[in-house]
Amino acid sequence: MAVNKINFFPVVLLVIAGILISGRNIVSGQGQCDFQALKVCWDYVKKEGDMIPPSPDCCNAIQNTDMSCICQHLPPVICTLISMKKVVYVTDYCKKPLGGPTCGTCTEKH
Repeated sequence: MAVNKINFFPVVLLVIAGILISGRNIVSGQGQCDFQALKVCWDYVKKEGDMIPPSPDCCNAIQNTDMSCICQHLPPVICTLISMKKVVYVTDYCKKPLGGPTCGTCTEKH
C-alpha cells in the first residue's frame, strides 16, 4: 500500500510570508513579541529532522523575545509544522524555558 506524503513546504512558505507581510511584531510588557526574529530557529523546531542544538543566533533571538507573547499569538496552523518537543528543547537549551510542553494551542501531541 502506497502512502502519500504531504509536502508542507508550500504551507510553511505561506505561513512565514503571512507573518512577514503582516509585520507581526507586537510589543508586550516583557519585551518584543517578534515572530520575524525567530525565523533563525526554524531548522531547530520543525517536525522533520533530528533534534540538534540551536545556533547562537537562534538563542539570541529567543533571549530577546517574549516567548509567552509568542505563544499567545502563535497561529494554530504552525502547530502542524513544529515539534513541541524540539521547541521545549531549544528554549531550555537557550536558557529561556517555556515552563511546560505547550505554546498557545500547540502541545507535544501535534
